Amino acid sequence: MRTWFPALIVATALPAAALAQPLPPSVPKAFGDYQQRDITPGLCKVVSASEAQCVIPEMTAGQYAIEAAGTSTSQGADARQTLQINVGVVGCATGQNSTPWPSGARTFRLGCAVIVLTDKPLIVKVIYDDVHAIKDPKGPLLSIRRLPWQGVLNSSAYVPQQ
Repeated sequence: MRTWFPALIVATALPAAALAQPLPPSVPKAFGDYQQRDITPGLCKVVSASEAQCVIPEMTAGQYAIEAAGTSTSQGADARQTLQINVGVVGCATGQNSTPWPSGARTFRLGCAVIVLTDKPLIVKVIYDDVHAIKDPKGPLLSIRRLPWQGVLNSSAYVPQQ
């Protein structure tokens, strides 16, 4: 506790410009055996016109942005698109684009942010579906990029007793 408290005092004494600088994309010392790895295109593949996957390697920790996109060509009125992003068995984001779209191609995009701490490889999957449209046979796009470590594992709001 003694080393943490003086560090807090030093951090609050820094100029505002220094505090506004983005943090380096690294994980805390407590995760010393882990790395915040780049998830390169070589770790991703298209499984079908409805699914793409990326692998987050073992011993990975850090914050990541996951972005998915699916493209379809409308076959008339009432065309809709849906994307779902899963990280392992945990749902990260689900979205539906139901804006009227009577003809032509349209790309629907969805993203989520996740904090990862894994000893084993972790599969990130995007599932793409449409109604009254034809999916691009190239399949959905999926990308994962590192985010700077902000030092917060979780945050939630609550109402204190009044």
